Amino acid sequence: MDVLDAIKSTRAVRQFTDAPIPDDVLDKILRAALRAQSSKNTQPWELIVVRDRDTLVALSKLGDFMSHVAGAATCVAFVAPNEHPWVYFDLGQSAAYLQLAAHDLGIGSCLGAIYRPDEARHLLGVPAHLSLMAVVSLGYPSPTFKPATLGGRKPLTEKVHRDRFPACG
Repeated sequence: MDVLDAIKSTRAVRQFTDAPIPDDVLDKILRAALRAQSSKNTQPWELIVVRDRDTLVALSKLGDFMSHVAGAATCVAFVAPNEHPWVYFDLGQSAAYLQLAAHDLGIGSCLGAIYRPDEARHLLGVPAHLSLMAVVSLGYPSPTFKPATLGGRKPLTEKVHRDRFPACG
C-alpha cells in the first residue's frame, strides 16, 4: 500500500472480531513500530504486548475512553523513561508506525490514553521510573464497524501557517 494512501484511509477501529492476530503478522507490526525515528536515535520505547483477555479487560478500565481494548485481539502498551517530554513525541511516532503497518496488513487499531497510569503500571509490572500513558488496541475490524464521520479534515488554509503564526487581532 502506498504510504499516502495508507495515511488517507487509516481510521480508528474500536470494534474487532474474535480472530487472533497470527504471530508473524504481529511481529511485522511490532518491527515497524521499532523502526520509528527518535531523538538522537535513542529508541526510548519498550513495548508490552498484551493478549490475555482478563488483562485486556482490566486495562480497558484504566482510561475513560478505552473500552475498545477489552475487545481487541492484542494491545500494545508503550513504556518509556520519565526523563524528558521529547520522549512522548518519540513514542507517538512509534505508535503511528505501528498503526500504519497494522492498517497495511488488514489489522484495525485505536490509540488509547491511560488516565490511571499508576494502576496500569501495577497491572503490567512496569517500574515506577517508567511512564505508561498510552496503548494501541489491535484486531481485525468487525464487519459491523463503521468509521466516525465527524466532519472530516480541516483544510490546509485553516491549519497551516507559512513562515510564522498569524497575528492575533
